[in-house]
Parts: sequence; C-alpha cells; structure tokens
Amino acid sequence: MSRKTKQWDAKMRDCDEDEDDRDSGDSFHGGLDDLWVPRTVEKRLIEAARLTLTTTGPVGPKAYGSAMPMYQRDWTDWLAQLDEAGKDLADVKIERDERPARPGATSRQITRMEEAIRWPIKYLEGLPGPRKVLAVYLRCRAYRKPFGRACKRLGWSRATAYRARDKALALIAQGLNRDHVSTE
Repeated sequence: MSRKTKQWDAKMRDCDEDEDDRDSGDSFHGGLDDLWVPRTVEKRLIEAARLTLTTTGPVGPKAYGSAMPMYQRDWTDWLAQLDEAGKDLADVKIERDERPARPGATSRQITRMEEAIRWPIKYLEGLPGPRKVLAVYLRCRAYRKPFGRACKRLGWSRATAYRARDKALALIAQGLNRDHVSTE
C-alpha cells in the first residue's frame, strides 16, 4: 500500500471512531433510552388497550341470562355428590366457572393506561385520518385480530393504513419527546 492510502485509511478510522462516539447517544438527551420512539409508543398504547379490555366489562344489557348469580359449589357439595352416586373421587368432574377471572390491575398500570389513552387525542388533534387508523389498529391488537382483515372490511388499502399508523406513532413520539415526558 502506498503512503497516501495508509494515511487515508487512518483518517477514515478516526472519522469512524468519532461517528461511533456521536451515535452512542451519550452526547445529547442523556442517552437514547430517554427518547420516545414509535415502537415504544406502540407498545405502551397496546398495553393500555389490553388493560382497558381486562379491567372493563361489556356495556349494555346482557343478551341472555338470569338475574340470579351462578351457583357456587363448595367442597361439601362435591362430597355429597360422591356419597349419593357411590362414586370414587376420580370419577367426578369438577366444573369450573365459565367466566375467566380478571386479574387486578395495579394503580401504576391504571395510571400508565390513562396517560397513554390521552396521547392520540393530544398529539393527533388535527389529523382525524391517522388517529382513526391508529384506533382501529390498537383495537385489533387488543382483541388479537388481524389488522389486514379490518382494513379490507373498512375498504382501506393496507399499505396506506400502515403508513397512517406509522405517521401517527411517529407524531406521538415527537410530541412526547418535545414535552419531555419520561419513558418510565
């Protein structure tokens, strides 16, 4: 290698090291962990949507059912059933409550949910299109349904819907960073 080539290589290595120092995130904002990015915003919004589903119930009258609460069997009922039928314990099927138990949410989870629910309203105020697409996307993710099918049902192009969703998430992330909202 010629002398000029070696000098050029050394200069480029120095530039690369300087760029690595700049890209580490230590030079501004106290590190990149403190910045909101669209992926982090998406995770928090999905967490809020799922928590909303688990902590709230359906609204309106029940479609069919009785006003009487379900009969709760206790251990003595199971023993009486065994005595009457003369069966062994292994032969008796223990029925479970049909409704899954809802796990209790902590106050911290509820606070995070309430904060996240307000973001689209605050940061997407003048953009009804991306806000609507984001709402449909979050509902699909909360119910674990395919977003593409919802787009097809609503007559939206999937690519356009994903672009609108990405735009909404990016605008929310920019607003959160601008307002210095903590990522915790």
